[in-house]
Amino acid sequence: MDQSAFSIFAAIVSSIVLEASPFLLLGSLLSAVLAVYVGDGALARLSRRGLPAQIGMGLVAGLILPTCECGVVPVTRRLLGKGVPPGAAISFMLAAPVVNPVCLAATWVAFQGDWRMVAWRAVLVMIPAAAAGWVLGATRSADLLRPSLAMAHAPHADECGCGCGCGHDHARPGFLQGLPEVLRLTGREFLDMALFLITGALAAGAFKAFLPQSWLGLVSGNLWLAVPALMLLAVLISICSEADAFVAASLSMFPRPALLAFLALGPMLDLKLMPAFLSVFKRRPALVVITLPALTIFVLCMSLGMAGVIK
Repeated sequence: MDQSAFSIFAAIVSSIVLEASPFLLLGSLLSAVLAVYVGDGALARLSRRGLPAQIGMGLVAGLILPTCECGVVPVTRRLLGKGVPPGAAISFMLAAPVVNPVCLAATWVAFQGDWRMVAWRAVLVMIPAAAAGWVLGATRSADLLRPSLAMAHAPHADECGCGCGCGHDHARPGFLQGLPEVLRLTGREFLDMALFLITGALAAGAFKAFLPQSWLGLVSGNLWLAVPALMLLAVLISICSEADAFVAASLSMFPRPALLAFLALGPMLDLKLMPAFLSVFKRRPALVVITLPALTIFVLCMSLGMAGVIK
């Protein structure tokens, strides 16, 4: 093996992991604090608004209930079971992993203070999230969820602390009583998501160090190939939204619209989310939350690239 190529590979992988790990740890901590100390009544109180207001509140709810994509589906299932309207719940589910402060801060750091990448990432997530919320907003919760899951106990909820899913509010522990559980959940989620971070870092390092430059030039130099290629990569490597910006920043040979497609699609649709969508939602809503974001992001990123809005 070419030692210089291996050195480049090792440097890329280690730098991505070291830079992203603090954000992954912070995101895991916030998720654990949310699970242990904070109820979901804040979002549930928005159920009496009109559909546009529901969608808007769902989009910004990630600032109140910061949830990474690994746990957002059971959280959404529980919210629907508690009477949160589908327009708010679906838009929250798709937007929350990106619009939370940890993810946006990680994107800003990864792209060296480029606020345009931060803003465009948020916009490219909120548009398909709002569209999915609008399409499914008039659907009853009972028509969204599979019957076996509409009131069922969610196994994942016990594992990640997302709640019991029984539809009743339970007393929240005090700070000291809940601290051991916060630490346990933080460590568990960090270790679980670190596997995906390392996988993504290995994939990014292999892209830059081992693939022939002629191949990369063929894909990265053609917008019609670069955008779908990075969308597919985002789905396959399934990196946590608090860390994927560092992988995207390492793929600097690709145009910015393709990097934005990677950053927008990954937290909304990857290999760990698709089975969750198909198991929690009925067929039609599952197809909506799978296909609508992918098609919308492709069209938007291609339009941005072809119009020269961002290069």
